[in-house]
Amino acid sequence: MIIYGTNGTHLHTQALPGQACPACGVGNGLRVSVFSRYAHVYWIPLFPYQKLAVVQCSSCRWDTTTPPPEVAPAVQAAKQRTRPPYWTWAGLGLAALLSGGSALYGIHDTHADEVLLAAPRAGDIYTVHTDSANMYSLLKVRQAGGNGVELVANEYATSDSDPISSLNTPDKYSKEPFVLTRLDLQIMRRKGTLTDVDRP
Repeated sequence: MIIYGTNGTHLHTQALPGQACPACGVGNGLRVSVFSRYAHVYWIPLFPYQKLAVVQCSSCRWDTTTPPPEVAPAVQAAKQRTRPPYWTWAGLGLAALLSGGSALYGIHDTHADEVLLAAPRAGDIYTVHTDSANMYSLLKVRQAGGNGVELVANEYATSDSDPISSLNTPDKYSKEPFVLTRLDLQIMRRKGTLTDVDRP
């Protein structure tokens, strides 16, 4: 269940000199307080979306969110000068950081895969994807020498795009090896058939 909603925070309070209270008539008793409304998810602020101003009399405690016409310009100016605090953007900032971190990790992981694929070793595991059935399986390198790479195929497949934890056991691999060239593997990588390279 996602818990979300809105909340508010006080930003600023200032006097409105020269203005009499419409309720009690006391002069110089009005002040304006500006509040920011923000959206949150799990009580983490996402972004501010509204500023509210409350005009209050310090003498009789009369208040309103609809300022009288004679003080409306001063109230509007107070709202424009007041900025929501940076922490009310925390959720969007966190989302941007996570998104950027995921993108950087993806770039790093892709580069690491290319390096491992260029220099195969016995024990390397390749995740392969079958487009027609949208299933994933594994190939394990038995030995690599020269231009040829001797592999054994996993005899099982899964819809999990990261199948190592469920498929990488010795009894699930074929006993019959086959050979692909390094160029074959690079072509599979470019076509998206070979999706990941792991070196335990």
